[in-house]
Amino acid sequence: MAVIKHCAHGITFDPEGKDSWQLMEAGSDGVAMISPERLAILQRKMDENDFHKIAAEYFKGIDFILVEGGRKDRNIKKIEVLQEGIAEKVGCSLDELIAVVSDVDVSVDRPVFHHDQIGEIADFLEEGFEYRESRVALDIDGISVPMNAFVQKIFENTILGLITSLEGVKENPQLIALSVTRKEREDEKL
Repeated sequence: MAVIKHCAHGITFDPEGKDSWQLMEAGSDGVAMISPERLAILQRKMDENDFHKIAAEYFKGIDFILVEGGRKDRNIKKIEVLQEGIAEKVGCSLDELIAVVSDVDVSVDRPVFHHDQIGEIADFLEEGFEYRESRVALDIDGISVPMNAFVQKIFENTILGLITSLEGVKENPQLIALSVTRKEREDEKL
């Protein structure tokens, strides 16, 4: 499981004066910080908060990704968290809503959990997770291109057929990443 958290008020992850801060201030597009226990990557902000793109880029092998703050993204299934005196009514459409966690009475045609039912919420998520044998994603110029199961299978089998003939490729690879960067060189334009 991984979590993507939207920070509307900014992030103070690289304190002023530290190397990471100085490198970003000097114009670096990104800085990676590595320790024995953790990896952190600072990048200049993308044009929009694209949770799907972040998940595809940084959490490829993760089964569950929780997004905190993805309220405006209509393509994310939601579990609304309600609390007396703060938020007492469901705010998203029933098309997006999969469950509610609440300490107030809620009348909605979805499962409702209390805040302390952590095990039940985890079970609900695991039971609802649709695992597929393979998952193929295609992004073109940063835009995710949806593919039906048939096209995904064609991509998977074609790429698998090509790479299994290469020396050094282990049998039955589980994660295959292919990147094609098409940039015309200036001297080729002439």
